Amino acid sequence: MNTGSYNFEQLDDAAFQTTRLYQQSQAMRDMEVSILRAAGLKPAHDVLEVGSGPGFVSDLLAELAPEGSLHAVEPSAALSAQIETNVRSRPARGLFVHQAFGDAVPLADEQIDFSYARFVLQHVPHPLDVVREVHRVTRSGGRFCAVDSDDGLVIFHPEDARVSKLLCDAQAVQTAQGGDRFIGRKLQGMMTEAGFVDVRSRVLALTSSELPFPVLFNILLGYKASLLGGAVDVPALYEELAEKVASGGLMVAAGVFIVSGRKA
Repeated sequence: MNTGSYNFEQLDDAAFQTTRLYQQSQAMRDMEVSILRAAGLKPAHDVLEVGSGPGFVSDLLAELAPEGSLHAVEPSAALSAQIETNVRSRPARGLFVHQAFGDAVPLADEQIDFSYARFVLQHVPHPLDVVREVHRVTRSGGRFCAVDSDDGLVIFHPEDARVSKLLCDAQAVQTAQGGDRFIGRKLQGMMTEAGFVDVRSRVLALTSSELPFPVLFNILLGYKASLLGGAVDVPALYEELAEKVASGGLMVAAGVFIVSGRKA
């Protein structure tokens, strides 16, 4: 499997992207606890995390499953090397870091109670292969939760032509690299096709009145701007939009799809 539309080693702004991932994980931590518990994560579960990055969310998964185990799967050597450092407390049955792709998880069949893929499948050239692999390693009765973006749910009001162009250009670049900015709406069908049952979807709205604008800006535009290199003056765009949000002249919103299913 190729790296798709997220290759950390090839990013020109790797330090910024790591900071962005940390800010995102911290800003959404309380929401994520609710998402994971509602999706069925239990303290004694054996957990699989697909696309762990540097381990900021791995830390939360380990906290919520302290009596179980955590298998963190991440293809990037640079990111997987950071996971053990960023997980503050290991689950009782161990933390296992696997430098691997999500469509080739190095686990035997039916080893996992709960799997999580967070903002990962949008980057994968063949996401259904990853979902099928998660199904393979999941025990009967185990659950899978995927959280991902869909640019059809991004709203700037009033519209800003520069933002609209940035979104459109980034969508084209990500598609060319094997990604999909509209993956959210497709997850339910993928899970069903892979064999999961009781598949359910909901949308979580994130708005500029609920999240600090620097965090929301980085969630919405930080990665997209990195795709376009120096084509966008990101600091200038941020400063202008932040001033409008602070004055009440701009409302920004995004929707995140949360899709979960069970293995029969």
